[in-house]
Amino acid sequence: MRILLALIFHVLGITFSYAQTPIITELCLLPAEVLETSGLENGPNDWFWTHNDSSNPAELFCVDTTGITQRLITVIGDFNNDWEEITKDNEGNLYIGNFGNNSLNRADLRIVKIPSIDTCTGITYVTDTINFTYPDQNSFPPAGTYGNFDMEAMFHYQNELHLFSKDRSNPAVGYSKHYTLPEVGGTYVATLVDSVAVGHTSYVFSITAADISEDGSQMALLTSDRIWLFSNFSGIDFFGGDVSELTLSVFSQKEGICFRNGFLYVTDEQSFGMGGKMYRIDTSIFVSVEDNAAKMEVKPIYDSNLNLVEFHLPLNLPCEWQLFNTDGKLLQSGNSTNVLSASKFKKKSGVYVIRMSFKGSQKSLLFKL
Repeated sequence: MRILLALIFHVLGITFSYAQTPIITELCLLPAEVLETSGLENGPNDWFWTHNDSSNPAELFCVDTTGITQRLITVIGDFNNDWEEITKDNEGNLYIGNFGNNSLNRADLRIVKIPSIDTCTGITYVTDTINFTYPDQNSFPPAGTYGNFDMEAMFHYQNELHLFSKDRSNPAVGYSKHYTLPEVGGTYVATLVDSVAVGHTSYVFSITAADISEDGSQMALLTSDRIWLFSNFSGIDFFGGDVSELTLSVFSQKEGICFRNGFLYVTDEQSFGMGGKMYRIDTSIFVSVEDNAAKMEVKPIYDSNLNLVEFHLPLNLPCEWQLFNTDGKLLQSGNSTNVLSASKFKKKSGVYVIRMSFKGSQKSLLFKL
């Protein structure tokens, strides 16, 4: 295991290293029928495949970068218990990860395979099912700190499927585990390869998607507020190479990531009063974190007992704020200038999301009361 991070955020125990902030281009709103986007993969004609997650119809959407659905495919042969990720192999076969496991008690984890997805229209059929278990899970659900068995991230590489766990331990241990599985149908015990510290104490910051570049030179892991970009690795030892931490300017429920032609494309669910969009990120161009902070600094101030006292806001800019719980429910809203006192959030404790608007600019933060 390799510790990748440098600085500790003393309230949530989250590790940060404010190294690079890429420029994010908002491309479009996603179609209304796919606002629970949970995976992203390259499609035909510069389009992208995506899908909704748990308990939605077993459907795949091929959308363009203007937010128009170009194809809607019904999948026969699998039920969307909790579709969380999609990926393609070099032959154009699509793999759907039906392995979302929020309660950590599923015994029917599987990945289904669809041939030649880019040629499909209307209806398609599952041809292979990869059933699997984890080698290190012995109880359903496991207790306490042994809950790192949720899954939302996968890609195909070197004739294998690579999976990266979402930590739901309580308290969280802050690691994502890398497993591999064969690409052919059958029943397997996944191979545990390695793990990496991504430094959270909340599942809200855990890994939600993964992809590898077309030439295999870069691998990306996605969270709600950053991208871990790995390069110069050997074989499948992704964590043995170099890593860049890309801090994203907006916190949202990001669920899909895909490499295309040197760019990263990302989608997020509509939640916390935001999201439901597609973005493009150029990982080779960065903005200055210091300059951005001077313009849009929102600083939480805590007392010696680590209780929130107030937020310092950008000077003389009126702020409209909304407070959400981590499930996206709007709890409060209001207006402030210069300082937002914690006394506004009466009789509340736990982790929350605050969304702030300053003359058309928006900033969202996760914080603890």
